[in-house]
Amino acid sequence: MSGIPQTYNGKPLIHAWPYLDRQGKIIGIVGRYQDGSGKKDIVPFFKRRGSGWAAGAPDDPRPLFGLDRLEKQPKDEAVILPEGEKPAAALQGLGICAVTSLGGANAASNTDWTPFNGIKTVYIVPDNDAPGEHYAQTVYRALMALDSPPTVKIIRLEGLPDGGDIVDWLQGFVAGWDGYTPIAENLHKPLKEEFLEALNTAEPVPDSWRVAHSGNAGLFVWEPPNPIADQTPPVQALPPELIPEPYRAWLADVSHRMQTPMDFAVISAIVITGSVIGAGCGIRPKRLDDFEVIPNLWGACIGRPSVVLKSPSMKEPMQLLDRLQADYGEQFESDKAAAEFDSVANDAMLDDVKNRIKKAAKGHGTDGVVKPDEITKLRADYLELTQNATPEVTRRLFKTNETSIQSMTVLQNQNPRGILVFRDELMGLLAGWDREDKADERAYFLEGWNGNGSYTDFKIMRGLTDAKNVCISLLGGIQPDKLKRYLYHALQGNNDGLMQRLQLAVWPDEPEHWELVDTVPNKADKQRAYGILNALAELDFIGQGGAVQSGDDDRPFFRFDQDGQAVFNSWFTELQTVKIAQEENPLMAEHLGKFRSLMPSLALIFHCIDVADGKARGDVSAQAARLAVAWCGYLESHARRIYAMAESPEHAAAVRLAGKIKAKALPNPFTAKDVYKKHWHGLDKPEVDAACNVLIDENWLMMARKPKPATGRPPLPEYHINPIFL
Repeated sequence: MSGIPQTYNGKPLIHAWPYLDRQGKIIGIVGRYQDGSGKKDIVPFFKRRGSGWAAGAPDDPRPLFGLDRLEKQPKDEAVILPEGEKPAAALQGLGICAVTSLGGANAASNTDWTPFNGIKTVYIVPDNDAPGEHYAQTVYRALMALDSPPTVKIIRLEGLPDGGDIVDWLQGFVAGWDGYTPIAENLHKPLKEEFLEALNTAEPVPDSWRVAHSGNAGLFVWEPPNPIADQTPPVQALPPELIPEPYRAWLADVSHRMQTPMDFAVISAIVITGSVIGAGCGIRPKRLDDFEVIPNLWGACIGRPSVVLKSPSMKEPMQLLDRLQADYGEQFESDKAAAEFDSVANDAMLDDVKNRIKKAAKGHGTDGVVKPDEITKLRADYLELTQNATPEVTRRLFKTNETSIQSMTVLQNQNPRGILVFRDELMGLLAGWDREDKADERAYFLEGWNGNGSYTDFKIMRGLTDAKNVCISLLGGIQPDKLKRYLYHALQGNNDGLMQRLQLAVWPDEPEHWELVDTVPNKADKQRAYGILNALAELDFIGQGGAVQSGDDDRPFFRFDQDGQAVFNSWFTELQTVKIAQEENPLMAEHLGKFRSLMPSLALIFHCIDVADGKARGDVSAQAARLAVAWCGYLESHARRIYAMAESPEHAAAVRLAGKIKAKALPNPFTAKDVYKKHWHGLDKPEVDAACNVLIDENWLMMARKPKPATGRPPLPEYHINPIFL
């Protein structure tokens, strides 16, 4: 084969076996060099960066011989695993999927065996000698350490001489064959059938291979370890089609420049838009019923800190709300100055009337007599000036970080459409509401989530606190580990529906690829989005939007058009009769129950975006309804991921600890203290104890206790590691 030397240590090249990657591209060559006396050298050659073929094995982990064939092999079909390239190539020549590792009996543990993940059955064919047994045992343990290990059986071919292998076995059927040249095609079928017949004699793995070692606690006999895999469910990626068209280019640009999941910026924009609409209008999703939904929403961006840049992603849309708030702040200052002038002028005129009244009362009228018509005019002037006093000017706010009941109630009175509460780290707020002294604030926010409730409170020291309408939107970020603990407590019976109100909670996959992006921001589409928010802030929902108003309520509302109503009715029926009825997870069932308001809220928000963009008016369309239904499916997948991590937090800790064991980061044996003193993320003392119990059940660990001393504390239990991972 070209590229490698034809001689090595004075020995000529007899044969060469190519190593191919998954796509069939050559990545290395193993050459057999042998002189006339039978002395041999087996030499691997692999390409190094910046050079051609160089003698020596590649860096660990080493590739498999036959990897390209394994890649094409169906998972449910058996794979043969002999020792060495020569016997593997001989089987490959017969059309059998055979794979082996580089370096023989002493290098099997240096090999990348992960391509065998998910393979159903593997037959190991050991050479007939002690190194062959050692190789087979090492390979078995490596396969058992995979996340999805195969069933392993052993084939011991009959009639092998000492040190014999598959090639020797085949030579018993093909006289004169040298083991290198291809076998005649007319012999392929009968030889393959002979070999496949030998599979019927396969034996289970010897029990002796599962005996690890003897220690202070006696002899450990190990069963194969079960897979310990991350149980985080997959989530639906956010397709661009789910983003309202007027926001699409802007939000795509934000996520691309930051190289972050699009989900964070998008749900932030939707929550912000809903907060600007707030209690300004509602939607009555049933054709005749007066059941009404206000489109304020609660959203959460879930991700590891400093990894997915959730905070910068949220703050990009928040900049538009900050700008809107600043613009209204400038208008407030102007209105405030004008109101102060009107107030001073009114006070001056009132003072003048008062002086005239005093003079009239002292008889300073004409001829010293007070005339009734003069008194009547003064009375009218006084009443007009006092009744028409300049009202207090209040500043319209769109967001706050404040959460106390008294401050929020003042803000709600001044901002009847409601207000958005933004917290970069939302879990601090949620966890704070678990405290007894925050119970009233928690209840206040739960009521404010509805968007149409009122609040009246009287305290002796504080007096009356009253708000005719309380409408609260909420947005923030959450770290997964902190949310996990919170949800676990909710699952234990402390659930009052708070988490289920975070309807726009998303936990996307972390990006697999990153690239440096340095481009000019898309200012035109960002300005278009700002124009929509600005228009919504003052939108006349009746005159401009085509909403209607009933006699018993002064809030404008929308309904679905005929086609949109059909979309809602079909979706709502399936939600009630299928999804909720068949849901087994209590947290998820309650979460789906909140979708009764989520779908119409989203449909109304999407409709109002189009109204503000000049593209819609009147009833909510089927297009907006279908988009809202698609969003519910997307958000459901994220909710299932979120609630799944509350079901078995000890399993997540076991996954982390298993990773440390496979990385050989712990001594054997080890104690729980050996683990938690390393301060590994997610492996504090309670998590370590729970994780060890899981790994014991899954045959990764065995626990042994040392005898209790006569005095002092009893020693910590020791955990012995399955030798497969050593």
